[in-house]
Amino acid sequence: MKKHLIYTGMFLAAIGFSACNEDFKDWADPQSNPQEESAGQLTATFTAGKDASIVMDAATADSVEIAKLSSTTAEEGSKIAVNSLTLNENHTIPFSMTEDHVFKVALAQLDSVTQEAYKSRASVVRELKISINASAVTPSGEGIQLMGNEVSITLQPATTPALDPDGYYIVGDFTGWDGNSAQQMKKDALDENLYILEAEIESTSNFKIFPASAINGNDIDWTKALGSSVDGDDSGDNFVSWTNAGAINTALDGKIKISFDAFNYRFTVKDNSAPTELYMTGSAYNWGTPAGDPNAWKALVPVNGMKGTFWGIFYFAANDQVKFAPQANWGNDFGFVDAISQESKDLAGLSDEGGNIKVSIAGWYLVYVSVIGDDKAIEFEKPNVYLMGDTSYNGWDAQLVEQDLFTVPGTADGEFVSPAFLKDGAVRICVNPKAVSAGDWWKTEFIIFDRQITYRGNGGDQAAVQGKTGQKVYLNFGNGTGRIE
Repeated sequence: MKKHLIYTGMFLAAIGFSACNEDFKDWADPQSNPQEESAGQLTATFTAGKDASIVMDAATADSVEIAKLSSTTAEEGSKIAVNSLTLNENHTIPFSMTEDHVFKVALAQLDSVTQEAYKSRASVVRELKISINASAVTPSGEGIQLMGNEVSITLQPATTPALDPDGYYIVGDFTGWDGNSAQQMKKDALDENLYILEAEIESTSNFKIFPASAINGNDIDWTKALGSSVDGDDSGDNFVSWTNAGAINTALDGKIKISFDAFNYRFTVKDNSAPTELYMTGSAYNWGTPAGDPNAWKALVPVNGMKGTFWGIFYFAANDQVKFAPQANWGNDFGFVDAISQESKDLAGLSDEGGNIKVSIAGWYLVYVSVIGDDKAIEFEKPNVYLMGDTSYNGWDAQLVEQDLFTVPGTADGEFVSPAFLKDGAVRICVNPKAVSAGDWWKTEFIIFDRQITYRGNGGDQAAVQGKTGQKVYLNFGNGTGRIE
């Protein structure tokens, strides 16, 4: 659950401010403000306000002037209206506009939006690019959209507590609320400002973070507690507060991973026992370059309701090599593991090639991967795809039978083809990895919407797609397309 909770104090200074001519959504919600140019477009020219370089440690005012209208090509006597003020393209903020077209915002809110935009509370000068959506009403009553320029200001958030050279500790329900029970966080090997605690807990728990300087034997200096602005924050990813810090709630049990970023002052609580996503890359996919590219990192599909388990149907050329990772990038990646069955090795000619999985026998395979903590299992199975339900061989009375198998193509760009539908009805399609019981076939089902293969994954029942007697399903797993005809 990802609730982006913004610390409450940031809202207080905004009381009394309102947007002009529009009821605003939550200012932290991403918004867009496209402006289209056209021939003869009337313009509004904006400049930075007097508070164009804000340093929160030195600021004393409740509100700041961040922009002003300096000129417009609208007809003289026109009334200028402003519909929205957007920061860094996707964050709106309530504002007030004076009679001489100066835009004022609550300082605390501007500070909070800045931190949200950069996902950081670090006391670093941050650029804020302001876009103003303005219009004019001419003396004759005609409404005209004005094209405005972008204005830049800067804001430097307040100084965060100094980094403790001796590190940080977790104190909470699962450790005990005393100094002797505190558990030390481990500094990340690649980021000197990132501290991590991996733990296994029996139930969801509250905790706080303390610098080492706050721990003295069994005693704790509670004034140095680090936590959330919202007591019991179970968002799993939020800012860390150092004043009146409330407890953070894990919202998870079992194996968890708590991270504290002492530079950006953010925390995360993650399930450390199983990833929620899994990707495959390899020699056929440019070894994951570029990161995040779906052609370089092929997503596997979650098995519905089965934590840390994934599947996919892929074509492998002889001697292709692959690896897996829990994100579309390198990190916590893995390849050949001990828990690959001999049956999989024999079927696909799998071998360990410097830690990669080497596939010696070309063809299509159903790849099944389970990742639970440090325990990983990989299987290569026959790419059996089945027609299910109303249109299948014997309806719901015969499931996962040979008569409902799709044909398997011999090439990477070929199509899997179903048997002809024996009667009208809802089309259901699935695979059935050996680790998934036959009765749970729906956990690995999928369908075709708008000529695209759409997987159920961890979602609910998919919308019904109707088929007619004699039609067939054609699936191209190579490009993710399909059709019924």
